[in-house]
Amino acid sequence: MSEGNEGLEPLRRFRLAAVRLSLVVTIVIAVAAFLVVDSTAAQGVLLGGIAGVLGFWIIAVRLEKLASMAPGKVHFAALTWTSFRFLLYGAAMLRAYMIDREEMHGLLGAVAGILVIHFVMIFMGLTGMEMPRAAGGSAADSANDTDESDTQHTDEQ
Repeated sequence: MSEGNEGLEPLRRFRLAAVRLSLVVTIVIAVAAFLVVDSTAAQGVLLGGIAGVLGFWIIAVRLEKLASMAPGKVHFAALTWTSFRFLLYGAAMLRAYMIDREEMHGLLGAVAGILVIHFVMIFMGLTGMEMPRAAGGSAADSANDTDESDTQHTDEQ
């Protein structure tokens, strides 16, 4: 792996973890919507959840590419992919609206599904879930190991 790609490794790990967790949460919410509301709400949640994950994936992958671009080209590329993401969200909400035009359960479910990825990212950021793990240990253990090695190094001097 090249030196430039090593700096992007935390972004890749975060992207994969966020997508996996978002898909699981979306499925759980869709099942709950099916049981509590109706099947159109569940379909809307699935449509919105998939659109949200796809939009996040596109932006995260493009971010890796933008990191190596010339500064003059970054603005145009970022604007283009953000517009595409919003079109994707709009298409998912339109399709969900077409499922249930009277009660709008599909549309409400799609909005909830789109927001899942955002709440998952907030959760992961607050809990430190995306932090690297030491072999066989937790993130807190690996942080403690680093602190202890720094203390031992200082004591040796």
